[in-house]
Amino acid sequence: MNDQLIVFDFDKTMTEKDTVLGFYKEASTVKLLYCLKLPLLYLFALLTKLNVITNTELKRLGIKLFLRGLKREKLEKVASDYSTKIKLNEVYRDDFGRYPPEKVVIMSASYQTYLKPLFPNHRVVGSELLFDSSSQVADLHINMYGEQKKKWLNNQGIDEIDILFTDSYSDKPLMDIAKNVVMVKNGEKELLKQNKDDLFYS
Repeated sequence: MNDQLIVFDFDKTMTEKDTVLGFYKEASTVKLLYCLKLPLLYLFALLTKLNVITNTELKRLGIKLFLRGLKREKLEKVASDYSTKIKLNEVYRDDFGRYPPEKVVIMSASYQTYLKPLFPNHRVVGSELLFDSSSQVADLHINMYGEQKKKWLNNQGIDEIDILFTDSYSDKPLMDIAKNVVMVKNGEKELLKQNKDDLFYS
């Protein structure tokens, strides 16, 4: 019990919907331009689902369209404001609080810049932005997606998870090292994988 490690995905696991698009909108000072750019992002999202381009390429396009050129100070202010508007779901209310912060890691492909203000007392591992010498957003630094999540844990000397909460099979690398997997769909939970020796999740 004392050695538990509980990993929570974020978007659609602890939230009602994906939060990245909302962040792009929050960061856009001219809403008309945001609306004009949005169809291109949707097109690339479709190409990602069809495996024509990668999730990383989609993320880099989003940064190019909506974040590139923003000063770090401005971005952090936007991120802090945006974090207060995110709607959390039943998994956050019913499950997340069951575990002490030191036992929890929040791992998400969403941007770390708005996740950290939301969870100031927890370990948060999210996608990171790259800034240029003028402290302006330039590109994607790390896309915390798929295999990258497992790689981060391995670099911390962690090769096993007690419970994983996720909404997506893109987290299969984490599922493979998790003793228990809780799949979340539309706020509903399904115990996808269970270690018979564990009695602490029901």
